[in-house]
Amino acid sequence: STPFKTITKAISSAVAGDIIYLRGGTHVYTSKISINKNGNVNNRYYLLAYPGDATRPVLDFSGLPSGTRGVQLSGTFWTIKGIDFYKAPDNGMHIDGAYNIVEFCSFYECVDTGLQLANGANNNQIINCDSYYNKDATDGNADGFAAKLDVGTGNSFRGCRAWQNSDDGWDGLLTAGLSTNPATTYDSCWCFMNGYLKSGTASA
Repeated sequence: STPFKTITKAISSAVAGDIIYLRGGTHVYTSKISINKNGNVNNRYYLLAYPGDATRPVLDFSGLPSGTRGVQLSGTFWTIKGIDFYKAPDNGMHIDGAYNIVEFCSFYECVDTGLQLANGANNNQIINCDSYYNKDATDGNADGFAAKLDVGTGNSFRGCRAWQNSDDGWDGLLTAGLSTNPATTYDSCWCFMNGYLKSGTASA
């Protein structure tokens, strides 16, 4: 009867085991959403599209300052499902947490990689997600998905699709000299027409 206006407010009030429901429609944000709380194997946090709504919830980050990520997921044991991440001036979502599940989400028209995992991110599951039309200023860095640089191990992508991103569909470039030897699993994923823009023309 008295819903919170922002995800940030809901996160500040939530405790492990709680479900945050996001109603369908466009939600405009002018600052990054940071998720730092840690759940556990028995009590996850949930950020979910409200069941039964006619439209998906779209997080519109086009009003963020240049170079700002849409969502920074540093916490553990979060499940995020059914949400669109749109026009972030950097990554739509950046994960450096662990044991998170991102499912049935879309990342598109961001100014860097749609969904990136780095900085030790480990044991995260990305399931049935789409990432497309992401384009940076030089056409050389915006991937669909990326588990790269100093990423941790045990991350997986299952049933995901990446297309028409200005750089790669998936980027797995690791930091030179990285000693952790991370492994990422790709299962039943699609990758097509990357290096081409939304218009269909070739990127740089």
